[in-house]
Amino acid sequence: MFKAAVFQERVDTDYGKVKVSIYGNRGKHPLVTFHDLALDSESNFQNFFQFVSIAEFTEKFCIYNINAPGQEVDAQPLPERLQSLIAFGVGVGANVLLRYALLNQRRLDALILVNCVANTAGWIEWAYQKMNLRYLRGSGMNTFTVDYLMWHHFGRRLDECSPDIVRQYRVYFQHLPNPSNLAMFIESYLNRSPIAISRDGQTGPQLNVPVLQIVGAGSPFVNDTVDVNTKLDPAHSDWIKVSDACGLVLDDRPEVVTESMMLFLQGLGFFPTMNVVKLIKKIHDTQNGSYSAVTDSVDEC
Repeated sequence: MFKAAVFQERVDTDYGKVKVSIYGNRGKHPLVTFHDLALDSESNFQNFFQFVSIAEFTEKFCIYNINAPGQEVDAQPLPERLQSLIAFGVGVGANVLLRYALLNQRRLDALILVNCVANTAGWIEWAYQKMNLRYLRGSGMNTFTVDYLMWHHFGRRLDECSPDIVRQYRVYFQHLPNPSNLAMFIESYLNRSPIAISRDGQTGPQLNVPVLQIVGAGSPFVNDTVDVNTKLDPAHSDWIKVSDACGLVLDDRPEVVTESMMLFLQGLGFFPTMNVVKLIKKIHDTQNGSYSAVTDSVDEC
């Protein structure tokens, strides 16, 4: 669980009730997250924010974790209209937030995308997901679907990923309590339309929001992120492939993701006086039980 105080609200929408977990002071700048397939906001982001120490973010931002309808573990109007925000999406969440960004460019200060796919489902994905839908609706969670989800999140080389993280997620997927809800989420994503976007605005709308793309070298979606990158203005976008990382890069290399995000946001005017390298060292030392040895302020330039 996240360490900061959390407020949970359920928002009525045309697609059902949406659970929103809110961390921090609502007067701070909003950072909105959206999760990936077979996860909710807690399971997708908790390991990452535990590494970062969510207090480092809640000092600057109020974090809104959005769950797709029925995807939270306890599944069964936002309190105020957010005038501007930073969006942070992983996998399916990245696809959703990229669509949102194209329609609401003036409201986004920045867009952070992990493992983003902007195309329609190919034949191989279509075939695998149709099998998943059949099994999930017929017998609930099953080995075929669990193996597919492990590939989706980690990539093919599970032997190169942290055994503890692999074990954690395999057990989590095996015990998902709402397989029928997952089937509906999969079906919705499977039927996605392509995202019309172009670098020069000639073959689709141009995205003028600053974008940071992150992908692990072992992710099955590296080529998809490259495709998205070719459609973005290079003056306002960055693409980072994290070497020696599996597809679940937030869990596998949180220090690299944190540093990349902080430097990206610092370039946009956030954290203007923060020494990001020193912050990462402080977080790393805290994780290793040596926080008391760190005495320098991270707010020094």
